[in-house]
Parts: sequence; C-alpha cells; structure tokens
Amino acid sequence: MPRWFAVCLFVLSPLFAAVASAAAEGVSEWRPEAAWKEKVFPVIAKYCIDCHDAETQKGGVDLAALEKLPDSRAALRLWWRARDQIEAGQMPPPKKTQPAPAERAALLGWIADNEQFLRSGAVVDPGEHRLRRLNRTEYTYALRDLFGLPVETVREQFPDEGAGGEGFDNNADTLFIAPVLAEKYLEAAEIALRKILADPAMKARLVSVPADANTPPPAALRASVRPWMRLAFRQREDPAILEKYAALGDRVLARGGSLDDAAALVAKAVLCSPDFLLLREADRADAPHWPVSPHELATRLSLFLWSSLPDASLLDAADSGRLTDPTVLSEQMGRLFSDPRARMFSENFCGQWLQFEKLMSTADPDKGKYKFSEELRRALYEEAVAFSDYVIRGDGNFLDLLDSNYAFLNNRLAEHYGLTPVEGDEIRYVKLDDRARGGVLGMGAVLTATSLPRRTSPVLRGKWVLEQLLGSPPPAPPPNVGELEGDDRAHEKRTVRQQLERHLRRDDCRGCHARMDPLGFALENYDAVGRWRDTLNDLPLDTSGKLPDGRSFSGPVEMKAVLLQDKDRFARNLSVKLLSYALGRGIEAPDMPTLALMEETLKQNAYRAGPLLGAVVHSLPFTHRRSRPAPIPAE
Repeated sequence: MPRWFAVCLFVLSPLFAAVASAAAEGVSEWRPEAAWKEKVFPVIAKYCIDCHDAETQKGGVDLAALEKLPDSRAALRLWWRARDQIEAGQMPPPKKTQPAPAERAALLGWIADNEQFLRSGAVVDPGEHRLRRLNRTEYTYALRDLFGLPVETVREQFPDEGAGGEGFDNNADTLFIAPVLAEKYLEAAEIALRKILADPAMKARLVSVPADANTPPPAALRASVRPWMRLAFRQREDPAILEKYAALGDRVLARGGSLDDAAALVAKAVLCSPDFLLLREADRADAPHWPVSPHELATRLSLFLWSSLPDASLLDAADSGRLTDPTVLSEQMGRLFSDPRARMFSENFCGQWLQFEKLMSTADPDKGKYKFSEELRRALYEEAVAFSDYVIRGDGNFLDLLDSNYAFLNNRLAEHYGLTPVEGDEIRYVKLDDRARGGVLGMGAVLTATSLPRRTSPVLRGKWVLEQLLGSPPPAPPPNVGELEGDDRAHEKRTVRQQLERHLRRDDCRGCHARMDPLGFALENYDAVGRWRDTLNDLPLDTSGKLPDGRSFSGPVEMKAVLLQDKDRFARNLSVKLLSYALGRGIEAPDMPTLALMEETLKQNAYRAGPLLGAVVHSLPFTHRRSRPAPIPAE
C-alpha cells in the first residue's frame, strides 16, 4: 500500500470529526434574508438588472430571477463569477453608473458571507446522482479489462463526448443515449468481437473453458462467460441472469455453431445491454438519503480511479458486504491506486482539468515553422501524464503543479527545451536547475494546447490560468472585437504583446484583459511549442505584468510565486474539479460543506493527493444518494 494511504487512514477519521465539530460550532448567526432584501438586491436592481433581466440576459445571466431567497443563495457559480468581475472593476462596465464604495462593499460582503454560511453547514444532502451511460473512454477501457482489447480498436467508432460540469466528459447531463449512439454501440460490439475472435490471447479470455468429453458445449459456454459477465454487470452473480444470456448461445450451438460463436453472441448481447451500458442505481422512498449498495460503491470507485469496471477483488469485497466499512474502502482504494490502471486517473482527470489532452486531439502547431513532429507530440503528452501521475501517486503534492524543482524528461524533450541532456528515450524524473520549467506552466503540452498554430496567444494562456488553475473564468468576449493575425511574423516590427495592448484601451475589453493578459504576457518567453526565447521579430520580449489588485511580476518564475500566494483559491478550484469528476455531475450548493472539508484536508496534509482523494471517497456525496434535495434555508 502506498505510504500516503497509510497517512490517509490515520488522518481521515479525526479530520472528519474535527471539521464536523468546527462546522457545528461555527455556524454563522448571519441572517441572509434581511441583508438580501435591505442591502443587496436593491444594489443589484439599481446597477445590474437593466442588462441582466429575463429579456436581456447579457452573458446568459438573469439576475431578476434571483430576487427571492433561497434560490439566490444557491447560485454558487454566478456569485463566484460576479465577485471576480466586481473586484476586477468590470461589473458594472466602466461607462455605466458605478455603485458607491459602501454599496459595492455590501454586495461583496454578502457574497462572501453567503458562501461561508453554506460552507459551515452540516453535510446533509449527497446531491443527485443522475443516471448516465459509460462514456467512450470507459467503454473502451471496459473492453480492454474484459478481453484485453486494445483501446484504439473501437474508440474512434464514437463521437467526442461533450464536456459537462467543470469540463469533464463523464458528466451525466451529456451522457444520454441517442438512437444513433445505440447503433454505434452495436457496431462497436461487432468490431470488437471480430478482433477478439481473431486473436488467440483475447479469444482465450472470451472462451476460457473448452468443450471436451467431460464438459459439453453448453456447460463450457456457461463456465466461460460467467467470470466476465460478472465483471461487465458489476453485480453479484445471478444464476437467472446467466441462464438468460447463455440461452442465446445455446441457440447457436443447437444450430451446429461453434462454442466461439456462441460465446461471441452472448458477449454481443452483454455489451449492448442496459445493465452494462447504463450506471443505474437503486432508488428508495423511505429515506431522504441512504448509502449506496456495496456494488454501486465498487462501480463508483473503479470509474473514479480507473475509468473502468471493478475487478474481481473489488467485487469480492462488495459481495461480502465489507466494502462499505471505511477501513476496507480505504484499503481497496489503496489497492486500486497501486495498480497500473490508476494511470488512467492522471490521463483522464488531469488531462481534462489541465487540458493537456487537447495536445492529442486539437492542437496542431505548424510543422514547418516549429519543426513539430508526432514523436514530439507524444513525448510532450507523456511528460504531462508522468508529471501528473507522480503528483498524485508518487511523492509530489498538488502545489507542484504551480511550481516544482523537477520535471519528467527524456533526451528528445531535454533537447527541445534546451536543458542538460537526458540519456535515453524513456521519460524519467529529472531535478531542475532552471525553475522556469517547473510545474505545468513550463510544460510543452500545456503551452502548445494554449497557442495558435503559428503563434502564441497570451489571451488563451491567461484565460487558462484563470479558469483551470484559479477557477475564475472570464466571460465570453463581446462581439466584433476583432482578431490578431494568425502568424506572429505578420507584424515584423511588433511583438504579440504590442498588438494586444490595444485591448486595454477599450472599455468593453479592459476588465477581462486586465486580468488575463498580464498572466499570458509572463509566459511569452515560451513559444507556441514551449521552447524558450528571449526575442520575437528581433525585438526583446516584455514579460512584465501587473494584476488589478496591484501585484506585479516579470516572467514565469515570478508569476508562479504570485500564483502560490493564491493557493487557497487554487485549493478551492482543485476541490471543485475533483469532486465534480468523482460524482459525474456539476457542483451544487449542498456540496459546499464537503468542499470545505476537502480544502481543509489539503491544507492539513501539505497538499498531498492521498488524503484529498480519501476525503472524496469517504464523503457523503460519494457514498450516498438521495431521493429528493434538502432545501436551502432562507435563514
């Protein structure tokens, strides 16, 4: 078991108790109803609703609909966004009538008090665990674990999954089954089974018990399909279900078909079954919320950590009923994370959160200008995955994402970055002398994914820092703002910064760009594929920046130091992202106490991954479900 899981077991129980006690003792006496009616909503009505009512809804925001509590209290994302824009001086827009300092302070104070009020409550509502299907990644990994099928065999049969809450492709709101998708699942099953039957090793997993004089074909069929059917359906073995599916194979045998063909037909039926494709959980009407069943918990755990099905050992723990014991759950979590399949967590969670997965799907640098190759693309991606995996399963911590004194490199990457040569093609842990490369901000996969094909984009990079690291996304740009040339060579006498600074002179752009651009300018030493440079178009690069709050820096090293000053905001965003990914849904107001617990867990454990993941797996939203939501109190 990894060392940090032992730490996790040691700290979690007292930490849960301590935070729960603190929450119970520290529930604010603040009365949001009176403050909202007397001080806050009048300010919103006076300065904001003319642009954000039911008819206008600029930015997709209808503030008039939030006139009454408790609905306004639950609009977490709206208030986080509003706070960021008010503090940046963007809202109300500069040309609009501005609230007095006392009015602005009242609104910001209410937003802060409301969040603290929600955070300090007890964890009483696990939230809605919505029905969803396996996404295409989970489907392909399931076939890999069932039969050894390479993941690329059927992955491209499915369209890209739409990103739902917090930007992840496992969000239930996007994972319904349209008729055309049902046909894709049938086609994928047929393609997979043709490949399996043609490969002796995979076929041996499909048909593990041959027919002979002592084992007639119907018996061999049942003995062969029983193990993988149990894994596919993620439940205790049921003789009635086994017979239902085996009867399909019996028909093939009765017509003179082979045992292989009979097992393939059973597998096709299983792979197209709702019991395989859908993540269904039992409902109850006799309680406001209840623990999920051991098998439902096993499925949640394996999808969270492996993006795949529970294995036989995890199902054994569920069969015995022991998995719901917190100690056994921690032990199983440690076992799953020690398995090589846990690398999928770094690929899928970190790849989508930090968006370096875009390097493999959408980022396409100009190969002539940057001498970019598919070998380099793969190396940059492997660097990002290896670094993330070390942070999560190795000896790193989440703050290493912001800055670190190490990287994961091979000789090709060291040459690309202009660093001391590294022997061999294998990606490995390397101590850094140059702190400009430490963390994700010096990582080629991220820098390439936030660039355009023929130039860098300080706007995209600044937006990425705000959104993915700090959880403070800027609003969409206004229409008709224009675009810069797609190639930084188009203006030989100007840098990209000099072209972009015109945005800071426009009232409708200044607010957002005052937050984004300084962060992006600090990364201009990295070109569109992450190589270091000091000049552009023979002009020296100005990488200085100043944030709206007055903090200034120059270059990536100083900017990373500024970001570390915001580690509380980083911790909140990380907790939001991780909980959303674990639950397969967006974050809601009842999740706030759980998020507070996760953030406290991070701080008390030096930002180590193990205790944080343990806090998620042991949390009420992960281990329970409900039939109806608990109300958000007005008072």
